[in-house]
Amino acid sequence: MWLYRLSVLTTVLQWSVVTGEGRTDQLTMSLCTLWEDCSRAVEVAVHDEDASWRLRPFCRDVADMLRERGAENCESPLSLDEDERADGDERPDLVRGQLPQHTDLAFLGRTNYLHDCSEIHTAMALFGDVSSGVHDIKPVGLSNPISVYCDQTTDGGGWTVLQRRFDGYIDFNRGYWAFVHGFGPTNGEYWLGLENMHYLTNQNAYELYIELEDWADTVKYARYSTFSVVGSHPYNLNVGGFNGTAGDGFYLSYGQTDDAYLNGRPFSARQIDLDSRDDASCAGGISGVTGGWWYKACSWSALNGPYLRPSDYTGGSGAGIYWNPFGGSYRKYLKKSKMMVRPIDFQP
Repeated sequence: MWLYRLSVLTTVLQWSVVTGEGRTDQLTMSLCTLWEDCSRAVEVAVHDEDASWRLRPFCRDVADMLRERGAENCESPLSLDEDERADGDERPDLVRGQLPQHTDLAFLGRTNYLHDCSEIHTAMALFGDVSSGVHDIKPVGLSNPISVYCDQTTDGGGWTVLQRRFDGYIDFNRGYWAFVHGFGPTNGEYWLGLENMHYLTNQNAYELYIELEDWADTVKYARYSTFSVVGSHPYNLNVGGFNGTAGDGFYLSYGQTDDAYLNGRPFSARQIDLDSRDDASCAGGISGVTGGWWYKACSWSALNGPYLRPSDYTGGSGAGIYWNPFGGSYRKYLKKSKMMVRPIDFQP
């Protein structure tokens, strides 16, 4: 528990310093508190050499940050004489209140990233300013950080947005590999990418929240207690536990043999057709383009189709953004959609 708290808080502090968020006095107070935690943690782990050794890099980073700001900023003394160190230890101990010798300053460059927007929420809450916006995160397993939009207002916040549409500016009529890698600006309409979704939703247990709005400005939602993107090409849908006002567009209450039942289906798009139909492609060949989605024998829901009003429908127009149970018809196209995930154990 100590190691987890220290790792999260150290990452939070690095993030705050590099991005310039938070006032200096708040940061110093947090550093002093964290240094006290470091001291206690090392004392607790004194008989566990491996645990103690894992704690030291975090505590050294905190000490370096405090040294840059002046150790006198903490109420308790933060330096002890050299002879107060444990004798005979080739790796100097972090004795309570003692600043170790200078190490590379972690905050000179971004070396740590938070894993999702729930951790961003926790970081921002430390400084009393939680707001929605674009942030970089690095889910476990990804080699490089990714940019995401964090919704910090819906149901307490902490949501990492996977897909967002609201004005039709970004063309979602794209091939399979575009859906794999993602597209669109994070501060606008975008699709995060199936590969990124896979790593994001498999590092923890996540829930899915889908917010939908029609052209009459009616807002409804579909919430699922379980969600992940399983595997890597194909990217299978794992979803369960529906509740909400928009209806279950994945039709989980239907039997697995029913064509409307989508749990477990692979993602299909132009170029890679993985739906169950032999006569045509659901993603772009039956009655025009419907966009990439988790199809079976097509679907009663698809949120990546052309941006259309209900009056735009023709036999060859393709299907727009639709969620059949929302309005009772797949031709009742929607104006806005937002898909986002959050750890199931998140506490606002």
